[in-house]
Amino acid sequence: MVNAIKYFKSSLWSAINSSNPEEQERAEAEWRENDKQYWAEYSKLEDRLDKELFEFFRTFSFHDYDLKEYKIVQSQHNDKKIVDLSIVVTGASDEWILKYNNISRVGITMEPSDRLGHRGFDDWGYDELLIVDEKTLSHEILFASGAELLVHFPYKGLIVKQN
Repeated sequence: MVNAIKYFKSSLWSAINSSNPEEQERAEAEWRENDKQYWAEYSKLEDRLDKELFEFFRTFSFHDYDLKEYKIVQSQHNDKKIVDLSIVVTGASDEWILKYNNISRVGITMEPSDRLGHRGFDDWGYDELLIVDEKTLSHEILFASGAELLVHFPYKGLIVKQN
């Protein structure tokens, strides 16, 4: 089980959409605080991502994009086996490819969502780019279905381009 989302948790997202106004208010206040904490954490990535990519994730969101495809490819480089992951997401009028090179960890959790009852991944909800250690970053994605995708990759190991 992945359950790695630290700030934008499925349970909190569900509470924001609760029919109970008190629960919504509590969840929205917690969300705002988590949002502040996340962006403070994100600012630490400035020296660990390419400048364009850092700015891209600071200003652009894949919220409500559809996951079209994810592909894991293993290749051989000299005596090492390298594993890459690519994700294709589509919006109303555009398509993007996120390519994670030389990943060290990948995890997918797909559990039924008591909130929406959708199957599969559904829409991209929220994501977090975080520091794992001196050499590794993590991208954690929460989908509207409650599914989560976690990818660990080396600094400068992520490429995002419009298709």
